[in-house]
Amino acid sequence: LKRRGIHNRAIKRFALGYSPDYNQLVDYLKSQGHIEDDLVMAGLCSKNKEGRYYDVFGTRLMIPIINNFNEVIGFGGRSLVGTDFAKYRNTSATMVFDKSKTIYAINELKKAKQNARIEYIILCEGYMDVIAMQMAGYNTAVASMGTSLTYEQAKILNRYAPLVYICYDGDAAGQKATLRGLDILEENGLEV
Repeated sequence: LKRRGIHNRAIKRFALGYSPDYNQLVDYLKSQGHIEDDLVMAGLCSKNKEGRYYDVFGTRLMIPIINNFNEVIGFGGRSLVGTDFAKYRNTSATMVFDKSKTIYAINELKKAKQNARIEYIILCEGYMDVIAMQMAGYNTAVASMGTSLTYEQAKILNRYAPLVYICYDGDAAGQKATLRGLDILEENGLEV
């Protein structure tokens, strides 16, 4: 985080953490009386071929996903070691977390709206983009949980501001997603 220029205030504000291995979370939650099947249902753990439960976010930077009621509903994990696995991983779909209906940092956007009228939203592609934008003073930056903006997410954004700036990555996928996002946002009554 320090190498990326993320300062301590941002680490605390966004409650960033770390999952050091594949066992500590499972062992801790079991010691607190939770059963393994509930950990799987919560999207925190999985079972390997040998039948052993493990932390699906092991060795990752942990990014809590918080709803507009300030409740943690899921996690994003960013790999910190070279693996064959995806660089980013989200909590799998659960009863409280649906990636297609979730906006990262919506809780921060709600705080901003409670303090003043919001003129615009900056829609980013990922967690770290939002954190960087927020550190730079753009307190209306949020992310669409990847490049696949949905109609449900656009409806949520429409409750907060009339104008959205799309700030996705400049690669081919980001450009394609920007064009798709323009249509979805405009169809939901937003100026883009």
